[in-house]
Formats: sequence, structure tokens, C-alpha cells
Amino acid sequence: MKITDQDITRAARQLRDEGNEQLHVTSWHRQHRFRVPSWLVAIPAAAFLGFLLGIWFDGETTGDMPLTAMTDTVYVKVTEPTVNADTVTHAAPRPVNVRTKASKVKRSSHHSSGQSLAEDKIRYDLLVQN
Repeated sequence: MKITDQDITRAARQLRDEGNEQLHVTSWHRQHRFRVPSWLVAIPAAAFLGFLLGIWFDGETTGDMPLTAMTDTVYVKVTEPTVNADTVTHAAPRPVNVRTKASKVKRSSHHSSGQSLAEDKIRYDLLVQN
């Protein structure tokens, strides 16, 4: 008995049909439900619960609490004195300090706080890498 091309085609179709019968596929025309991501529901729900808890805890605060205990920022309005533009003020002259004695301690002209780059004799060109 010789196997023909038609026998091979028939066997392939039979294997394909047996495999398809084992698959569980939903029908194509079924309406798909729109799914909302869970985080998109959780954020407004958490905000609403926070609002309700805020109202509930706000009712428990007493009226004798200082203002700084109920708020985190306190604004204080400070008024500045007005200055008239037509008023002229004169400052009192400051006394001049006159040195009567010369200091016996000889001060050196060398400052220990630092030197200029030209006087410290350090080759800064050796610190730079090309």
C-alpha cells in the first residue's frame, strides 16, 4: 500500500482538529469589559478617607490650644515706621580715637593668614595633568 498526498493531508487535518478540540477559547463576539486599573481607584478612595478622617480629628481639637499647635506656619504682620521725605535729620559727629602712646610690640609685616600665589613658591603647573 502506497501513501499518497491526499492521505498525508487527511491525517494532518485530523491531527489539527483533535488539537483544536482540546483548546478552550471564548467566543470572538463576546463583549469585552473595560477594566479600570486598581491604582486609579485606590488614589481617590484614599483621598476621600483622608478627608473624612481629617474632619473627624478636627472636631476633637480643643479651643484652648495655642495657634502654633494647630498650624505649622504663623504670619506676623510688622508695620514699619513711616519716614517723611521733607524731614532732614543730622547725625551727631562721632568722636575720633587718638592714640597717645605708641605700641612697644613690634608688628611683623608678614601675615600668617595667607600669601599670594606668586609669593608662595609652589609650582602649581606640576599639579595640573594634561
